This record gives sequence, C-alpha cells and structure tokens, in this order.
Amino acid sequence: MKTTRRITVLPLGPGDPGLLTLRTAEALRDPSARIILRTEQHPVASWLRDQGISFSSLDDYYDRYEDFDQMHRDMAEDLWKEAASGKLDLGVMDPLSDGLVAALRSSRPEAAQLILQPGVQPEAACLSALPDGAPPLTEGLQTCPASGFSSFPWDPSASLLILELDSLLLAGDVKLRLAEVYPEEADIIFFPPSEDSLSVPKIVPLYLLDAQKKYDHTAAVFLPGLNTLQRTRYTFRDLEQIMSRLRAPDGCPWDRIQTHESLRPYLVEEAWEAVNAIDEGNMDHLADELGDVLFQVFFHASIGRSFDEFTMTDVLSGICHKMIQRHPHVFVSSHGESARDISDGWERQKRAETGSRTVGESLNDVSAFLPALKYSIKVYKKLAQLPALRRNPVRIAEEIRSLSASLLSGDQLSPQVMSLLLMKCTELCYRTDQDAEILLHQGVEHMKRRVQKLEKELEARGRTLESLSPEEWTSLTDGQP
Repeated sequence: MKTTRRITVLPLGPGDPGLLTLRTAEALRDPSARIILRTEQHPVASWLRDQGISFSSLDDYYDRYEDFDQMHRDMAEDLWKEAASGKLDLGVMDPLSDGLVAALRSSRPEAAQLILQPGVQPEAACLSALPDGAPPLTEGLQTCPASGFSSFPWDPSASLLILELDSLLLAGDVKLRLAEVYPEEADIIFFPPSEDSLSVPKIVPLYLLDAQKKYDHTAAVFLPGLNTLQRTRYTFRDLEQIMSRLRAPDGCPWDRIQTHESLRPYLVEEAWEAVNAIDEGNMDHLADELGDVLFQVFFHASIGRSFDEFTMTDVLSGICHKMIQRHPHVFVSSHGESARDISDGWERQKRAETGSRTVGESLNDVSAFLPALKYSIKVYKKLAQLPALRRNPVRIAEEIRSLSASLLSGDQLSPQVMSLLLMKCTELCYRTDQDAEILLHQGVEHMKRRVQKLEKELEARGRTLESLSPEEWTSLTDGQP
C-alpha cells in the first residue's frame, strides 16, 4: 500500500516558548515525530534542547542561495521527498506568512497532505508588547514581511508592522522605503531579536533602523499611521482623498462645479507645461508638472465617480488591460521581435480592439478632434502598416522641394498645394521619428526669443521693430526671425 506523504506545519510563534499552543507543544514532545525547524535561530530551538527533543534544521540552505524564492522551492521539493519516509513536522514562526509554507502548498504532490496548525501570530505578540504611550492603531493594521516590503501596497495613513527583519541589508532597504514618506527623525518602535523570550521593544529614530546590534527573523518594526496633514510626502491614495475632500459638499466651491468639459483646457495646458519642462531638462520642474497632469486625471475620475460614469479603478483597469494586451511579446511570449514587428503588432491589436478589419477602416480610429499636426502624424502612423507607404525620408524631402516650387500659381497661393506640403512635412517628421507638434512649438518659441532679443537691441539704439524696412529686417535676421 502506497504511503501518503504528510507534512504538519507547527507554529513556533514570535519567540517565547511559553506562547506555544498546547497542541504544538504535544506534537513537539511526540517521541515518534520527525521534527525539522526552518531555522535554529529561534528561542524554541533552545527549549527543544532543554527538553531533550531531537530535531534538525534547514539553516544550511541559507548559505547556498541568494534568491529566496528559489530557495523556498528547493526546500519544499526536498521536504516532500523527505515526507515519503513518513509523517514529518515542520516548525516555522508563522505558517500563514512563511514563504516556505507557500512553496509547499504550490508543489504539493497528488494525495499528499499539508496540515497547518493554528498558533499565536507574531503581530499579536508585538502589539501586546507595545510600550505605554505608544500611538494607537490608525485605520487598522498592515503587516508585511520585510523581504516583501519593496512591493507591498503600503498606506502610510494606517499603522504598519514589518516582520522578519532578519539582516542589516534588509533593514537598510526597509529604512529607505519608509523614508520616502516618514521623516528620518520620526520615532519608530523596534522589536529586537527575541533571544529566549519576547523581546523588549525600544523607540528609535527611523534613520537608526539599520544601525541596531542584531537582526534575525524574530526582529520587527512598528510605525504608527500618519494622516496627510502630518506628512510632507504623499501617495496615490492621499491624492484621491484630497480630491474627494475638495469636491465634498463643504469643500472648494470652484472644484465642486467643474465638469469634464470645463477642465478640457487645463488638461491640454498641463500636458504642454510638462513637455516644456522636458525641453528645459529641469527634472524638478518636470516632477512638479507631471503632478499637475496627474491631478487632472484624478479630477476627471472624481467627476466620473460622482456622476456614476467611471472610477479611478476603471481608469487603471483600462490602461493595465490595454498594456498587457498590446505587449504579448512581454507578457505572453519572450521571442526576440524587432521594433518594427512590435509596432506592427501594436497596430494589429488596436484594430482588433476597435473592430477595424482593414488599415483603411482603422483610420477612423484616429480622433478628428486632435490638433491638425497630431492628427496628420497619427494617420501616417496607421498608413505605415502598408509596405508601399514605408517611404524613404530622402524621397519625401524631394517631394517637399517639388511642392514648394509650385506653391504660387501666378500671384495666388494654392491652398491645395500648401495642404499637401504640410502633410508631407508631417510625414517626413514621422519617418525620422520627430514630433511635428513639438518641433513647431519649439520653432515658435525660438522665433519669439529672437524677436524679443532684436527688439531690445533696437531699443538701445532708439529704434523699434515697426521702423524696420523689409531690407533691414532681412539684413538683421538673414530673413528669419
């Protein structure tokens, strides 16, 4: 008869052997049990020795791996092999958050059993040990292992408990992320490693989090939540709450009456100011302007929510879905497509989303309400799917020269030729990876600065721009502003 593999996971708790449940203590004292601890760096290991209970550990894995996920997978594989010899008890601090236990779940062989015993959660022990005068919990409690904190969706308004702070390097990484929101001098509560029993927490400034004497997987840190008025650094959730407050019945009268239509000019204006900051090369200015653009997005989402049209979740879901669908070379396959293949695939995907069957039909997907230069560029981008229109920039430049020579018919400007000339210029921009809208904007800015400079030079000589003859203008500017 085939032996069923079985692993029972025993919760060792936050440190103090006195917090072991009766069921766990009895399982550890069972003379027939094969006990494996995830690590001997836990006070229960000393208790087991004092009790004369034999056990082994997985500590030797830690020196062989840099990737914890791979280490957990290999640990799990070896443990399931070991379980083929009979019942096995695995001791971990907290079965619910342990990465090894998660790996055992995902790799469980058919007909094998994984049993998790309940126990005292580390967060319960930490919270019960908070010193007198510690700030109360705000908006609930968030808990996270230190190894996963870099990607944890942290809300600074709620209290935070970070567990398993097991190394100086990890403490430094945690400190840097916390310092993105918390002041470096802010008081935090550090739970040192629990040598024999529950550790005695101490209050330290955040900047000393990675300057403590010792760390191991029983160390932890607690931070009280701070509301938006207590901080100078903020998150997406903060902006959403600020927007809701502004548009509340007792909020800002101006913000409350805005509509999608009334905000149209601000959205365009903020986008162009961000473009201008990019041109300046001023990253602090760019960060500020991108904040203004982001505020417009939240503003429209708030209006949409108030009229039951859409929410910020709809906005985020739409763009996430779109990016995943349009990047199969990233999220589905890993074949080495060229930039051209990716661009063509992008256009095919967009046509599939809009129901356009042909290139000609896809031209209707370009909004006719775009500024003329942007409209032209986007149409040429659609047409670039046609091999016949993937034309050499030199040939386009020759057509521009030919059209320029035929602009005037007698003394009259030909609107048709001018229209074609403008379109050819935008096609040339597209073919050379230039943005016609930005180029024209930069050109006008350059003209403005040159005219203003010339005006000051003339004023110094007692003259004005209006007093210049055409010949003088040409002489001073080479015919160009």
